[in-house]
Amino acid sequence: MNDFHTLSNQTLEEVADFFESSWPNADVDLIDGTLTISVPNGQYVINKHGVTHQIWVASPFTGAHHFHYKDQTWVCTRTAKPLKDFLSTELRDYAS
Repeated sequence: MNDFHTLSNQTLEEVADFFESSWPNADVDLIDGTLTISVPNGQYVINKHGVTHQIWVASPFTGAHHFHYKDQTWVCTRTAKPLKDFLSTELRDYAS
């Protein structure tokens, strides 16, 4: 599904920009569909998973989370929380 790859690549770029602008101490690398973000006390790995058409987030604080695209946003498969809200909460609660 080309739409998935286009959409997930765009989302990974937006997340990279979000971390770079919101967290000057973060080291952000986006390579071949895998986004690695090192914050002072841990490392996030965010990547697209083509088989399931999901974005997967590995948090050093809360573990693994999977997001699928629904109603024009990426939402957690367990909590239905949008990806951007999830990341904002992570940064506020754990990565500062």
